[in-house]
Amino acid sequence: MSTYIIGDVQGCFDALMALLIKVKFDESKDKLIFCGDLVNRGGQSLATLRWIYANQKICQVTLGNHDLSLLAQFYLYRLRKTRNSEFQEIFQAPDCANLMNWLRNQSVLIHDKRIKKIIVHAGIYPLWSLKRAKKEAKFVESFLQNHPVKFFKNMYGAHPNHWNKSLSGTDRARFAVNSLTRMRFLFKNNGLNFKAKGEIESFPKLIPWFRFKPYKKKKYTIIFGHWSALGLMQENNVICLDTGKVWGGKLTALKISDNLEDKQQIFQV
Repeated sequence: MSTYIIGDVQGCFDALMALLIKVKFDESKDKLIFCGDLVNRGGQSLATLRWIYANQKICQVTLGNHDLSLLAQFYLYRLRKTRNSEFQEIFQAPDCANLMNWLRNQSVLIHDKRIKKIIVHAGIYPLWSLKRAKKEAKFVESFLQNHPVKFFKNMYGAHPNHWNKSLSGTDRARFAVNSLTRMRFLFKNNGLNFKAKGEIESFPKLIPWFRFKPYKKKKYTIIFGHWSALGLMQENNVICLDTGKVWGGKLTALKISDNLEDKQQIFQV
């Protein structure tokens, strides 16, 4: 048995199928974990959702910001953008409601203890312990699953951008969602920055979340996507798998064999 962790697909369904052929994926025993952003821009978002939904017994998904945008537009009609033909195709599909209900019930953080990995779309706020990160992820997932309309009415916004244990309700959910699905850089005062994106060297006054001092002593590996400017990157205890297929790059999978002593392998198409 092998586990394949796959970077941002963003509707590049043909590339996903080509990647599975390349790794010789065996549906009878192998497993897929997606780093989020299944949809948008690649032209085949509906096909991507349908395939993962049909194979949900062997697939796990962490939600990305584009997936949440799709769900927000589904539950709040006023947010729909007619120019986004890819989302419109999904909304007009006869199985749309089933797909959206399934997508809404996916995770924002996966801790796979067997392979000793944490999979998340953007990252984990550096001042959180793993216990706290999992607690905040569960809070978001419960809110999203049980009160989707309220959740999406309050999801967007850049504040609060500092963590505080006293945060509650929609403020708590917004901070957690932003950390888990949107985060790239932090200010030196621990605050999240949402405007900067691109190469690290372009923002010398900001700190990438994974280089924040508390991360130096973590004992687990975090695998994430979301930051295509990083490309395939492994630094200390973090691995980025967003290699920008939708921008002309590649789609990447990290193979972890059942025998954890085996060397991890990277595959790309």
